[in-house]
Amino acid sequence: MDQQRFSKTAKGSKEIEERSGLLSPLARRLLIMMDGKRTRGDLLQTFSLDELEEALARLELLKLVEEISGPITVAASIDSRAMSQIRQMMYMSNQQYLAGQLDRFLNEDFTQIHDRAGLEPVLEHWHRLLCDAGQEVVAYAYLRQIKTTLGWDKK
Repeated sequence: MDQQRFSKTAKGSKEIEERSGLLSPLARRLLIMMDGKRTRGDLLQTFSLDELEEALARLELLKLVEEISGPITVAASIDSRAMSQIRQMMYMSNQQYLAGQLDRFLNEDFTQIHDRAGLEPVLEHWHRLLCDAGQEVVAYAYLRQIKTTLGWDKK
């Protein structure tokens, strides 16, 4: 049972971006940590058994996480310097074009992202917000710069 692993569903990734208010701070922190690699035993190093059980039950009930099986696939981690540059680009565009809509996320939760699987849904949401704000050219320019920083523009 301690080897159970959970991963965010698409709905879970969306919850991280949008903060609907349905989750307690503890459940939100657990959701952010659900990367498909950490086992239940790993999570018990951060949360008490009661905290883990209660938060996990809530996340499963809301279909924000799902249990996964099979071998662990290790995603390449993004180096901290690149993540810092990306956060800075997102922060600048957030201030200039989005009236600070993403302030709380960028200040509190962005540091929990360490790999492509965690970053891609965040970039999609941020890009969509910029486009919705009428800043399509800016959105694509920033996205191109971020992909270059990460080396994602290479085939």
